Amino acid sequence: MNQSPTTSPLPKRLKNTLIYQGVRILIALINRIPRRLALSLCEALAFMTYLFAPGTRRLTLDNLALAFGSQMTVRERKRLGRQVFRNLGRNAVDAIRLPKITADNVDDLVQAEGIVYLDEAYKMGKGVVAAGCHLGNFELLGCYLALKGYEVTVVTATLYDPRLDTLLRNNRMKGGLHIEKREYATSAVLRALRRGHIVGLLIDQDTRVPGTFVQFFGQPAHTPVGPAILADRTGAPIVPMAIHRLSDDTHQITIRPPIPSSGHSKEAIHKTTQAYTREIEQFIRQTPGQWPWMHDRWKTKEGSEQ
Repeated sequence: MNQSPTTSPLPKRLKNTLIYQGVRILIALINRIPRRLALSLCEALAFMTYLFAPGTRRLTLDNLALAFGSQMTVRERKRLGRQVFRNLGRNAVDAIRLPKITADNVDDLVQAEGIVYLDEAYKMGKGVVAAGCHLGNFELLGCYLALKGYEVTVVTATLYDPRLDTLLRNNRMKGGLHIEKREYATSAVLRALRRGHIVGLLIDQDTRVPGTFVQFFGQPAHTPVGPAILADRTGAPIVPMAIHRLSDDTHQITIRPPIPSSGHSKEAIHKTTQAYTREIEQFIRQTPGQWPWMHDRWKTKEGSEQ
């Protein structure tokens, strides 16, 4: 359970308040200065993290070595690691500026490939389980779909500081999204699917949710089974999708054909989970410098408890 800012120990309250006020100032600044300047500023701030956070840098490089092995030299992994941080900074800009993105200007910033797959699934009327990942400006993906007239519900984790959580939640809602907390999401997600919504689930991280071990970059990774279970229960198709930033700082959404549910047995759920994880891996392999390799993706080991 998250502690209230008023009940946490004093040093922690001070630290959380500094972070919160810093984020508020950064959001206000990024929304006021020109986008080009904001991109450069956030890239520089993110690269400072790479330089001055050795633990985070080490985990990033270790995960790149685990995923790519002999496919990359040490020098190539270090270069890619620097790109990861720089890209996180640049991708954060348009996530912060979501309120500035409208139906009138979104096409200047985002293009979509494979939208026909989503349209066909959406028209079935059973809702759509969008299997996504933390690649590129994933916040912008849901906003784009909402601005194009789709009803979009996203499931998010509650942040440690309620003030920060409310700040980011409101920013997302300004992009036209329906927000549901992960802790209470099951019934809300089922209702959203029954109403025909697209439900966005990010399934590329090691989190404390029901999961199964599937292959991800050649390693067993504990992966959420939520999309597989929802598809089996509701008949909603699973549609893999992701977004990445292009060299001109616009964004490309890629949508893949639906993945059919394999059934509700343990083996079937595992098979479906492996299928959408394979799609996510392919998205990441296409632009590995835009995925957060500092996340401890392979933390949970087979045989251990969540």
